[in-house]
Amino acid sequence: MDKAYVSDFTRFMNRYLEQHPEVVEDQQRGWRLGWVPIIDPQAWREAAPDFVEDDTYGFNWFTWRTHAH
Repeated sequence: MDKAYVSDFTRFMNRYLEQHPEVVEDQQRGWRLGWVPIIDPQAWREAAPDFVEDDTYGFNWFTWRTHAH
């Protein structure tokens, strides 16, 4: 198989994105909205006392031991 082959669609998209950099910027902005969390420092401080360290088994040993089974 020819490793240098580039489809017509790929050539079109590469050319389009070169000519329209605002599309790439918009894609990156959209990606950041979904994947880069906005952390509110005050909310983080307020939630810190409720944080329970993960025990790597998927449940917290202390919580499991203090509830009736």
